[in-house]
Amino acid sequence: MMIKTLIWNIWSVNTQQAFRRVINMKKGHNFFVIALMEHFQKARHIQRYRRRLNMESAFTNLNRKIWLFFDVVVEWELIVETNQ
Repeated sequence: MMIKTLIWNIWSVNTQQAFRRVINMKKGHNFFVIALMEHFQKARHIQRYRRRLNMESAFTNLNRKIWLFFDVVVEWELIVETNQ
């Protein structure tokens, strides 16, 4: 089984229509998981981006620099969390 995943060190979602590119890639490739790093957005905006991507769930890491979006509701147990 292959899980289609997009992992992108996007370095600000609002520059050069970067988020529009993420949306277009999601439509074209039907990713199951999307990970955005260095997005330079406040964590409170993650649900708005989740809705725009039409994903089921969204998570952020401890320092909120990595956002994960999943195409299904995911239940997991966090074992270790660090700042980096």
